[in-house]
Amino acid sequence: MEILKGLDIKVKNSAVSLGKFDGVHRGHRLLLNGISERKDLVPTVFTFEMSDTPQKYIYSQDEKNKVLEEIGIAREVIFPFNEHTKNMAPEEFIEKFLVEKLDVKYICVGEDFRFGRKREGNVGMLKKYASIYGYDIKIFHKLESDNEIISSTLVRKKLEDGDVVRANELLGRSYFIEGTVIHGNALGRTMNMPTANIIPEKSKLLLPSGVYASKVMIEGDDMVYKGVTNIGRKPTIGRYDIGVETCLLDFDRDIYGKKIMVEFYERIRPEKKFPGLDELKNQMEADKAKVARWQM
Repeated sequence: MEILKGLDIKVKNSAVSLGKFDGVHRGHRLLLNGISERKDLVPTVFTFEMSDTPQKYIYSQDEKNKVLEEIGIAREVIFPFNEHTKNMAPEEFIEKFLVEKLDVKYICVGEDFRFGRKREGNVGMLKKYASIYGYDIKIFHKLESDNEIISSTLVRKKLEDGDVVRANELLGRSYFIEGTVIHGNALGRTMNMPTANIIPEKSKLLLPSGVYASKVMIEGDDMVYKGVTNIGRKPTIGRYDIGVETCLLDFDRDIYGKKIMVEFYERIRPEKKFPGLDELKNQMEADKAKVARWQM
C-alpha cells in the first residue's frame, strides 16, 4: 500500500473514502468495499493525522495501515492537522485537494461525515459539487448490529469493558496489538513458561488488566500460535508498569527483537495477585490448559 503524507501530493484516478477510520470497523468496511468495487480507479483512503489527545486509539497508525492493506486498499493519504488545514474552507478542500491533488472520480462516505473549517462541510456539499467537478458519490447509512449502531465509540466502550468478543464482532476482525519483543525479567523462563513481552504505544487503547486467550503471529514465521496473554502490571512480582506479556503454547524459540502481532479472542480471568510464585505457576498452567482446548 502506498502511503502519502502532507499537502504536496499529486495522484490520478482516485476512488476515495474519507474519515478517521479508527478501528476500521464493519461500518468503515462498507465504505472501503465501495471504493474497491471501482476496478478502473485506485482505492484511496483519506484519513487524518493522529493528534495528541487524551482519547486513546483502537489501532496505532501502523496497525491501521496493516488492516487497510489486508482489505485491499492501494493508497492511503494522511492529511496533516494544523492551523492551516483545520481552518480550510470546505469548498477549498474539495477543489484544491480532492479534485486537483487526488483527481477524485468517485467518493464513498458515511451520512454524518463533516469536514473543513468548523466542520461546515457535509455530504450535501459533496453532492452539490459532484456535477461541477465530475465525480460520482455514494452516501452510506450507519450500520447496525444487535440494535446498536456500529461506531468507533461503541467499539472503544466494548474494549474498555473487556468484552473483546463483542468488540471483534463490531470490528469484523480480531482486535490486536503489534510490538517488538523486548527482554522482561525472565521469570516465565525460570518457571519453564517463557513469555514474549511487548510495550504498546502510549496512544493505544488497551483492554482492561486481565488474562486473555490469544493468537500470535511472528515476523518471518508463517505459523499461527495459541497464546495466553496478560495485560497489566504483574502484581505478584511487584511490577507496576503496564505491559503485554504472552506465553505461546508449544513454542520455545528466541524471538527477542522480532515484531509480533497478538490477536485477542476471549477474556479468561481478571488479573490477580497470588500469595507466591508456585500459586502463580499453577494458575498459568490452568490458563494454558484452557487455551489449549480452545478451537482456533
